Order: sequence, then C-alpha cells, then structure tokens
Amino acid sequence: MFTHLPLFFCPSSRPRSHLKFFAAVLLLILCGCSAAPSLPPAPESGKIGRDSLYRTVVALAAEGGNLGRFRALQGRIDELGLTHLARTEPIDWFSLQNNLLIEVPGTTPRIVYLTAHYDKTDANPLKFLSLLLNGALDEFISWSFLSQGAIDNATGVAVALELAAALSESPPGPFTYRILFPGAEESGMRGSRAHVARLSKQEKERILIAVNIDSVGVAFSPNCVTTGISDEELVEQVGTLADSLGVYLGQEPFSPGLSSDYVPFQSASFSEDLLLGLETNLVGGLLPQRSWFTSSHELPVLNFSACNLFDGKDYLAYVLHVPFGRLHGPRDNLQQVDLARLHEQFNIGYFLLRSWEEDPSLIDSSRY
Repeated sequence: MFTHLPLFFCPSSRPRSHLKFFAAVLLLILCGCSAAPSLPPAPESGKIGRDSLYRTVVALAAEGGNLGRFRALQGRIDELGLTHLARTEPIDWFSLQNNLLIEVPGTTPRIVYLTAHYDKTDANPLKFLSLLLNGALDEFISWSFLSQGAIDNATGVAVALELAAALSESPPGPFTYRILFPGAEESGMRGSRAHVARLSKQEKERILIAVNIDSVGVAFSPNCVTTGISDEELVEQVGTLADSLGVYLGQEPFSPGLSSDYVPFQSASFSEDLLLGLETNLVGGLLPQRSWFTSSHELPVLNFSACNLFDGKDYLAYVLHVPFGRLHGPRDNLQQVDLARLHEQFNIGYFLLRSWEEDPSLIDSSRY
C-alpha cells in the first residue's frame, strides 16, 4: 500500500448489465454450476486453502528484506508447482527488485490481470531518502525495517497466489490470466508502472480488467472493495457475489493518501506517469525512468483492501516518518492477520473469476 500526498485522481467506470451478473451468480452458487465451469469447486472445508494462504504469509513475513521476500515468493511458487508458468522481469535502473509474473494461458488472447505487490516498507527518514531516489536504497535498508509486511502485503500475495494455483489446475478458460507480483510498490508503484509501460498498444487492447489485492484479511477491520477507483458496475457485481456467499464485504473509498498498483492499469500516458512520479517520489520524479515510455490507455480496475485501513494517526505517523502507524511499522505483523477473513477474500476472488468465465460479457461487453 503506497502512501503519499494526494494530488490527483483518475476514476474510471463503464456500464454493464446487473441482471447478467446476478444470473451468473445464481448459476454458480445456487444451481450447482450445470454449465461445467472452468474452475474446480472450492474446497468445502476451506482448511487446505487457509493453511496454504498462511504459509505464504509466514514465508514473506519471515524475511527481513525485500530481496528475501522475492526469494520466499519464488519458493512458494515452486512448492505449488507453478514454476513452469512463472517468469521474472526487471523494473528499471533504480531498483534491484524484480517483478514476478505467472501466466495461465486461456483459449482466447483476452487478458485478465491479478496484481499483488510483495515488497514492504517502513515509515522512517531513510525510507524517505530512498523515495527521493526512486527507491534506489531499498535493497540496502529494507532488512532493517521493523514491519513484517504481513498485512501489507503478504496477505494480498497469498490470495493472488492461491488463485493462480486454482486457475492452473483447471482446463483452459476463456481468458489468459496474468498474475503479477510487482516489486517496488512502496517506492511509487515502480514495478507495476514499468510492467505496464512495457506492454504494447496491441497487448493493452487485449486486457479486460486489472484486479488489485492489497492488505486484506486484517484482524482489526473487514475486507472492502474500494469505491471511487473501482469500476462502479464491478463494485455492484462483487457486492452481489459476497451476499450470495454469505460473506461480509464492505464498500468504501480509499483513505486520502493511499494508492496501489491499480493506478498504472487504470490510466497511463507520459504526462500522467510524470505527474505520478512527482507525486510519489517528489524530486525523484524528475529522474529518467522506464515508465515514462508508455502508450496511452484506460482500463477498468477493481481494488480490494481492508476497510478503514488508514486513519488520521496513521497518516500523521507517515508524514513525520515514524513507524507508529498500523502499516509501515512494527504493528504490521502476523498477529494482525485474520485467516478467516483472508480465506473469505480468496473465495470472493475465486467465485468472481468463475462467474466471468461463465459469462465473459460481464467484464465488458463492449470488447466482444
């Protein structure tokens, strides 16, 4: 979860059919899925899923620095048998971190993105200095961070990785899934910005949606779908789905000053990326960077985070560069992870993808 002074905002929404989605949910949840879904049924007890989710959270939280978290993520990918689908990519010349991408091929070239950053941060003066250098110091100082990065964002990584495993075990569906684990999110979303910039215009035209998962399964607050930035119709879709599953899912806007890796997918151009760099890295935004070289686009996004994740005291701690907030400090630890809520978020993502596979026009009929 990246924290900054909010300077601009780019909401996006596209109209879709509520009735189609409700019908799809009824078919999937109430009628036993007679249409032979591409995804297998979710585990009835949820125990296996919860255990695997927690192993991923622990693996990342146990690592002191961000390079170690990347290796821990690679280890979990290998344990889940996904290595043959995974590849790494560099970010740019300011970062030793890499992005990690799992691609699950489908029967069509249409792409659905799932994103969850793996890096962590602390609110301290050294981190602020690193931000001014576009995160160039992070690899040298992240071992000293007091935060375990369990909430932000080992939880999101765990959910996205379990979804990747479920998708890989299924017959190919109508979408190619790209599960992106960006690095350097805490340094101005540099990993996702660089990844999007590398996509060709033709490749961007194949993307239907980007779903971002950042800081979920939290003990002190329920899961939320973020309004204002998430596509309005998709917010209603996922709300209907959560009700059908008997799961509470809040709806609220991000607290001022919060953003995440949905940003470069939602809208990008040279001018937008330059302004974003100035907003997130201040004078560091003037340093040449790979993400400047991007073609213009607008895409629908859906963002999941815990409700009320950042209050006034948290924001004050960030502004003063002291690690006393609920994020970006020692309070972000394994004790704050709620496995039941984490598994609920997995189920929401699982059945949401399944409903889209049953009726692809639910994502965006204008692209068919």
